[in-house]
Amino acid sequence: MKTTVRDNSARGFSILRNDPRRWVIRLESVSPRRFGQVALGIFVLMSLLIYWPWWPGNSHIIPGLGSDPSIQSWFIGYVPFAILHGHNPFFTTYMDYPQGVNLAANTLMPLLGVVATPITLLFGATTSFGLLIWLSYPLSAISCMWVVRKWSGSNIASLLAGYLYGFSPYIVHQGYGHLNLAFVPLPPLIFYFSFTAMVTQTANARKNGIILGLLIAAQYLISAEIALTTVTIVVCAAVAWSLVNWRRFSQQRFIYLTNVALPCVAVASVLMAFPLWNQLFGTYKVMTPPYGGIANPIRTDLWGVLYPTSLQQVAPTFARVIGDRLTVGAAVENGSYLGLPLIILFLASFVRFWRRRWIFFSGLLAIGCWILSLGPWLVVDTRSTTIRLPFYYLAQLPFFPSVLPARLSLFVIFFVGLTTALGIAEWSKNVHQGLAMSAIVSTRSWFRAIGVAVLGIAALVTLAPKLPSPTQSLNDTTPSFFTSVASNTIPDGAPILTYPYTIPTYSQLPIYWQIATSWRWRMMGAYAQIPYPYPNGNDLFPWPTPPLSVVNYLEYWEGPPSASPPMITNQLVLDVRSFIKTYSLSAVVVDLKAANEAQVVRLFTKAFGPPVIEGGVAAWLRLHH
Repeated sequence: MKTTVRDNSARGFSILRNDPRRWVIRLESVSPRRFGQVALGIFVLMSLLIYWPWWPGNSHIIPGLGSDPSIQSWFIGYVPFAILHGHNPFFTTYMDYPQGVNLAANTLMPLLGVVATPITLLFGATTSFGLLIWLSYPLSAISCMWVVRKWSGSNIASLLAGYLYGFSPYIVHQGYGHLNLAFVPLPPLIFYFSFTAMVTQTANARKNGIILGLLIAAQYLISAEIALTTVTIVVCAAVAWSLVNWRRFSQQRFIYLTNVALPCVAVASVLMAFPLWNQLFGTYKVMTPPYGGIANPIRTDLWGVLYPTSLQQVAPTFARVIGDRLTVGAAVENGSYLGLPLIILFLASFVRFWRRRWIFFSGLLAIGCWILSLGPWLVVDTRSTTIRLPFYYLAQLPFFPSVLPARLSLFVIFFVGLTTALGIAEWSKNVHQGLAMSAIVSTRSWFRAIGVAVLGIAALVTLAPKLPSPTQSLNDTTPSFFTSVASNTIPDGAPILTYPYTIPTYSQLPIYWQIATSWRWRMMGAYAQIPYPYPNGNDLFPWPTPPLSVVNYLEYWEGPPSASPPMITNQLVLDVRSFIKTYSLSAVVVDLKAANEAQVVRLFTKAFGPPVIEGGVAAWLRLHH
């Protein structure tokens, strides 16, 4: 639709021709499909910078920091292995043998494991993990952009919202190794189809319900925690909307909503039934996580939205020092930072257009999610107060003890971005109307346009993550023994004892060994959430396997030096032999590059004689026949 200009004077044409607001109209007039394709390309290129020079498909490097990339790669790879070998994918004894691990109570991500099966079978589980965590950024960004474009009708506003969500501090920080929490393209879609069911009610009710059920089930099969918090926010938003608009609730609306809810619940129940049963009633279920509940240590500080941390690229040093101090819990869990420019844009949109009910409503949701992210008690400048917050009561409901309040920052940035985008969309409409009416540009209009543009650019810059995000080399993680002929003496599926012994505090190398050998053997030790045989003893450490002296000896030499090292006594040698016999272990494998490996080799040499030295390990094979 062409714009009609009433002022035909030469001066009017000159001003209009040079008016930057014309670029706004040009961008807004681009078709949503074409604009979305360009935006996706931008998001993909930006994503490549996150872990540069690592690139998706590089099997020698894995994105992330610490131990989490190893266990999450294990989870991704174990799903196709279990399915192809007829095992229950939600329970395994290939880790923490002989007890096993209830994987449904851990971050298994079965849906991502199934989707990545071709990549895993061809290139390995670590490659699949790297590809999926890289895809988290562009997919999350384009998903949010699509939803906001539907609601706002603005290309510019939706692009901004997509960037804010897909490259938010929350997602970038979780990208340090938490694939289950970083892969979040589905929550915006769940919000959209819930909105369609509750408010517009224009789509086919049954179809809408099936789609919503599929999305909720899919999110549960990626992250049960994100699924729970997403559905909770949907329910709270629906209740609030119903209370405000109770006069609009007719019988016809109720019938439509019922026709959406029934197929939604049916589809979600069918897809979630088996994993949910394993999680709640399966073998070695974990009902109380090591973190969570009222005593949750991972929450946000009141001033966290204002101060960047060292994980931001652009920020004054003094602000980073303050932001790092305000981090409550783990630094990578602190996704609360919004920055002053975005906060100003958000508040300006909220106050200027508060009469637009959806701007007002989304703004209230943003504030509500932020309050929940503060945790059970208010923390101000690292000092915990006695002021109870809403999360205190939420954490006492079933399933909610497993929710970490800091992770609700995901929804804070979504609704802050949505509110800001809706406000920018209103400004964009005013620009179009202003140019349609007159070629004369008012001073007030210029200042408003410049102010919004400057704040928008500043928001993008201040939220830019520190680049590149960390990666880890995999070149020396797996000794060549595991790919040599000598390893064939270990029967398929046989349990073995490794040194390093897998515990989250020190070493996860055997996890990479098991991935590299496609789960040919079962591993003693674990990095997984398991129930301990003590009151309130759920933890991330392996099950205590008696005689405890054997594992205690291995763990001592793995850890940092301390006083009174354990001695190799006749009793310890007898305990080692009893340990191998009790658990029917087929082999003992000691990495010769591991710390203090000589002490461990001495122990097993006394128990079983000289080892086989092959491919960087000392191995005692055929111990159990």
